Amino acid sequence: MRDKTKVLALDLDDTLLRSDKSIGAATLAALDRWLAAGHEIVVATGRPPRSVAPVLPPSLLDAPRIVYNGAQALVNEQIIFDRPIPAQDVRRILEWTEMSGDVWYIGLEINDMLYVNRHFEKPGVFQVSDLMMLCEEPVYKMIFFFPEGRRDIEPLLAVVPPTTRALVTPKFSLVQLCARDANKFTALKHLLARRALAPASVIAIGDDINDVEMVRCSDIGVAVANALPEVKAVADWIAPSADEDGVAYVIDRLLD
Repeated sequence: MRDKTKVLALDLDDTLLRSDKSIGAATLAALDRWLAAGHEIVVATGRPPRSVAPVLPPSLLDAPRIVYNGAQALVNEQIIFDRPIPAQDVRRILEWTEMSGDVWYIGLEINDMLYVNRHFEKPGVFQVSDLMMLCEEPVYKMIFFFPEGRRDIEPLLAVVPPTTRALVTPKFSLVQLCARDANKFTALKHLLARRALAPASVIAIGDDINDVEMVRCSDIGVAVANALPEVKAVADWIAPSADEDGVAYVIDRLLD
């Protein structure tokens, strides 16, 4: 491993980050060993850019980042990959919600700001806006929140156009929509091309539905023990859970 640059693509929540959002001492030390060996790390998350840096250790603050479930990739804060949801899809879905007769809590992630259609209790910064007025802006994620618990989402999923895809996970009471061609592995390939590195150089670690493509398509795909069955089904390895420093286990195995 030491004579060839490898790229470790790391999901954040419930993979690198423990359930309390901390990073274990063993994992922090392993990250340092990985970088000292001349290898690289890419952070790959569903989070928006604004919420990534606050949870990263100092060693990863300059690492390339894949955000919005793969709809955007950044190097030194510069966007190098960009896949917003088609504007006509955003408008079509919003029009359907208005005609459905139900009350929806909807958010649009635009240029690192969350705009919502009505106020409700949620952590983080957001702005209440008329979302129909924002359809032509680059929407990287469209989020349906369920403050009182998720209800039947099949009618919503049925109206999602083929150029947009839905990400549904039991880990969160929400539905995320992204562009059909936005996923972590596609964004990762663009980052690799800039460094003249091949997908065969990648080891990816994840836990949730938005990690499936990245884990499946990388040279070595790893699911932590707390991962969804869909991720474990496409993984080459199963590592200990995030709370048990699964990332440290993977790094130690790779550097051995």
